[in-house]
Amino acid sequence: MAVICTPARRIGFAFALSVFLHATFFWLPYLYWPKPKLLLPPLTVRLELLPSHEFKPEASAQGDVQPELVTETQNPDEKSTVKSATNTAASMKKMEKSVVTQQFPAHLQLFFTVYQGPGLLRIGEMHHQFEMQKDKYTLSAVKKLAGISDSADGGRFIQISHGKVDKKGLHPEYYEEQKFSSGRRLSETITFDWDAKTLHYQQRGDLHLPDDAQDALSFMYQLSQISMRREIIPLSVSNIVNLEEIEIEVGGTEEVNSKMGKVSALHLRKRHAQGEHYFELWLGQEYRLLPIKFRQIDGKGVVVEELVISDIRASD
Repeated sequence: MAVICTPARRIGFAFALSVFLHATFFWLPYLYWPKPKLLLPPLTVRLELLPSHEFKPEASAQGDVQPELVTETQNPDEKSTVKSATNTAASMKKMEKSVVTQQFPAHLQLFFTVYQGPGLLRIGEMHHQFEMQKDKYTLSAVKKLAGISDSADGGRFIQISHGKVDKKGLHPEYYEEQKFSSGRRLSETITFDWDAKTLHYQQRGDLHLPDDAQDALSFMYQLSQISMRREIIPLSVSNIVNLEEIEIEVGGTEEVNSKMGKVSALHLRKRHAQGEHYFELWLGQEYRLLPIKFRQIDGKGVVVEELVISDIRASD
């Protein structure tokens, strides 16, 4: 250190070091340090449980047996019966369900494990995120296949729903689906024009917009805003190509096994004819009636895909 023992040499050394450090910051490439993902606190809102009500045919008040709609279960040799949608007034009078509509959290994150194929093998994860500011909401769902990095878009499927929120729930204004294939992003959109009562599709003509219309993502959350004091819930649901008038049957209380433990849930199912595809949906009774399990079933009664909740985070 004898070479910088004099004041003049020490000043020169400090000046040279300063020039070197400044040059390093200006000329080196920009380095990005990813921020850790912040999780919301767990959602712990308990609700009163429902009395059990199963998917079983009942007789009318006049003693006539209701017509049955036969559907196939996962085992084609076994048959299950679903009550017809007609003439259900008598059985509806017997129902005293006490589920009330729930307020949406301002910020919400749901994490699902995705299962597919024979034996329902785990193939990936899905993340739902709901954000609400005043009377506007944004809802997104991102599905990623296991073992595929964020940079490999081929393993992603994205749904996005934007719209308004009022005392009746969600009113979508824009819905988009994004699929990734061979390095290309394929996007389809629909617009809900509530003033003109028109659905605008990107790839087809316009359709009339019903008052209760939802998109293929928002309907799962809108169900928490609908009274469950009835057996059948009619709903208009639009995907990116078509609008479907569906009926959702309200079933009984079940326990869903998940990474969160056993979750008490209300079992719903789309009414369907024999050989039709349909879905089943479970709403968490202790978690503001949020979707905690979703199952798609083909016309042979085989489960095509199943989503099961792994974590719920929310903040009001």
